[in-house]
Amino acid sequence: MADEKVNECKNPVCSCPAQPDGKYCSASCEGTGKTIELDCDCGHPDCTGNF
Repeated sequence: MADEKVNECKNPVCSCPAQPDGKYCSASCEGTGKTIELDCDCGHPDCTGNF
């Protein structure tokens, strides 16, 4: 069987998987789509984009 690739959040600084029905992991990341962010504020404890 082929390995399934995790659908990653489209916020470049976020390391979370996207919601099953969307492109982002949270509303916070979806709101950053038009700006360049250096830090991720999604609030997920496992996100490596949180500094």
